[in-house]
Amino acid sequence: MTEPRLKLINPAIEKMSRTEMLSLQERRLIAQVRRAYERIPYYRKRLPKEASTLSSFAQFRDIIPFQSKADLLVAQTDLMTEQVANPGSQVVSMHMTSGTTGLGQEVHPLTKLDVEAMGSTWVYQAHWAGLNLGDSIVHTFPVGMQTGGLSSFSMAARMASRFFQTGIYATEKKIDYLLAYKPNALVISPAYLTRLQAVFEEKNISPKQALPHLKAIFIAGENYTKDWAERSIDFWGANISEWYGLMQGGLNLCFSCEGGILPNGKRGHLHIMEHRVLVEILHPGTNDPVEPGEEGELVATTLFREAFPILRFRTGDRVRLMANTCSCGRHLMSIEAGTVARYDDMMKIRGQNLWPDAVDKIVFFAGDIEEYKALVYVDKEGRETVDLAIEFKSNTGFSDSEKALRVKEISSEINQKVNVRMDIREVPYLTLPRFEFKTRRWTDERRAGRDFIRYQSH
Repeated sequence: MTEPRLKLINPAIEKMSRTEMLSLQERRLIAQVRRAYERIPYYRKRLPKEASTLSSFAQFRDIIPFQSKADLLVAQTDLMTEQVANPGSQVVSMHMTSGTTGLGQEVHPLTKLDVEAMGSTWVYQAHWAGLNLGDSIVHTFPVGMQTGGLSSFSMAARMASRFFQTGIYATEKKIDYLLAYKPNALVISPAYLTRLQAVFEEKNISPKQALPHLKAIFIAGENYTKDWAERSIDFWGANISEWYGLMQGGLNLCFSCEGGILPNGKRGHLHIMEHRVLVEILHPGTNDPVEPGEEGELVATTLFREAFPILRFRTGDRVRLMANTCSCGRHLMSIEAGTVARYDDMMKIRGQNLWPDAVDKIVFFAGDIEEYKALVYVDKEGRETVDLAIEFKSNTGFSDSEKALRVKEISSEINQKVNVRMDIREVPYLTLPRFEFKTRRWTDERRAGRDFIRYQSH
């Protein structure tokens, strides 16, 4: 397979050596921390006085404490007086986190410069994926105060694109817009891309013919299997590119390069925008840096944020540090595409640790299941029970006996590979909820005091 031609946006950054990048990061880190201490009341109360004279990475790691979501939520009570750098930081926008952790939504102030930085970072991914200035983009995420939707407006302005916000419309209407405007790019979650594919198949519409100008699909919000990636790339006939971002970080932190999410059949690199953010990947519990190829928690520090920078924010996200340099040749630190997960997604069921993505790999492997929903509860006999409802795609052509056989196969494989027995049943098509942004397939209804693993910062 021929390697895609590189589309450099900022050669000075993209061709930078590791030594040069680390030097740049250290200079920007020192300036950001000193400024935060001097100009933001929240940090003057939280940080040691040595922060005002910070001089190195080593000192940063020694004296700057970690931040958690709980810390930021407490600070929200005095948002504009405590969290905004003064003087000279005029807030023009307020963005909110999605609140999917169940701990509540944070509100973050942004200046005009912060908003501009957010949009300019998007441009790296857009160009790497093959878009040009003026290309049309259909955005399917619902737009409210969450950054996932709001940041796209800044990106669209920088790309001078024809931009279609379709998040509020039903799936049928979205498809009408896709067929009418024949966009160059689609911004969507993996789960909703699967839903669109199912409807296209029901209508016997080939996107390769109906959407001839589609060059790039941008995904985020959940992990996915390699099999899903292969099927999706083949079905849509377009480069699929992933991004990972944080509202707390004020920007999208990393992106796929020209090779997309599955170059040469292997999971791709998500290149970290290291000139804008410092990322630490740490072992939970010890806080030691992981080795290349290992998994750990992503901890983020903004290097370019005016209103309210984030210092050592513990995301709770499990990522894998890539062990090899990407074939694109960029020396940017990178994490593995398609495998970002949350530590608080892990559950302990009957003494076994269970990650939902392990079940995803089994259920979606063959491509005949469109959606599933899992309920964890304690039955009348006090036994921890998992009820798994699965929904077959409408076009499988399976008879009732064939569906029953597939349910039995899935049940057996889950039992063998996950080591947790589940009660699996088929439900009628379109019974289960669909997701347009972050997928929540698992519900844990065990009584208070249940053995549910949540990652704790140290």
